[in-house]
Amino acid sequence: MKSPATHQDAPLLGIMLIVMAVGIWAMHDAAAKWYAATYPVFVILFWRSLFGTLPVFALASRQGGIQKMPVRLHLLCMLRGTFGFCAFSSFVFALPMMPLADAISVGMSAPIFMTAASAFFLKEHVGIHRWGAVLTGFAAVLFIVRPGGQIPWEGASLLLFSNLMFTTSMLMTRYLGRVATTATMSIYTALAFAILSAIAVTFVWVTPAWEDAVVMSVVGLMAGFAQYAMTAAFRIAPASVLAPFEYTGIVWGVILGFAIWGEWPSRDVAIGATIIIFAGLYIVHRERLAARRKAATP
Repeated sequence: MKSPATHQDAPLLGIMLIVMAVGIWAMHDAAAKWYAATYPVFVILFWRSLFGTLPVFALASRQGGIQKMPVRLHLLCMLRGTFGFCAFSSFVFALPMMPLADAISVGMSAPIFMTAASAFFLKEHVGIHRWGAVLTGFAAVLFIVRPGGQIPWEGASLLLFSNLMFTTSMLMTRYLGRVATTATMSIYTALAFAILSAIAVTFVWVTPAWEDAVVMSVVGLMAGFAQYAMTAAFRIAPASVLAPFEYTGIVWGVILGFAIWGEWPSRDVAIGATIIIFAGLYIVHRERLAARRKAATP
């Protein structure tokens, strides 16, 4: 089996890629929320997925395309893409139910879910400080999505399901990243999105106006590039360096939500998002300290 190509860490380039990718994703989410008022969600996902494969295939082909490896790993890569599709589609379904910044804020709690899941499933060591931050972050999420809160229960359920699917996808990324290249994982993710959205859209197909089809196609191209950029960023820079820059998505959500719909984050979400950000940053801080201690140990 061919191993992934070795690489040197490039933190600055990784930061540039993650900031760009998060900004593009926020614009993509705004477009999805806009068109969800007119078209079925699976129509939006179909156009996004169809054209999102183009930049992924173009970039991946320059890096060797799909590598040779055992069949079970090919199937796991496809399964990873399926979990990613479930995470993304449930998030888009939730967008019309709440302000853009509210949805993105709950989505930003995914790193907290990931830290807890890594301890249970990947047997990674999580000390008492990080567990405290994880529990604090969970409490903030429950405060935001609690029954009777400012996010409807349907939207809250979709966002929590999205986080669960995203966490599962990221666990598989960590596992497969030991043996699979960025190109291989990106191609299978793009294929999963294209195939599943094509199947789903047959039940709700609506032919979009040509100008809407053009915009959704452009958004799909941008999303495909952002997906590849984010995968590449996490391969060339430590996650602890990149994680704080993922929270720029909340800023983008506030800006775009206000500019397009005149929305402001609800009070509960603003409080909860602030706690989630600080909990996430504290987890990153503890991970850096743990990495330094490990590097200093003979």
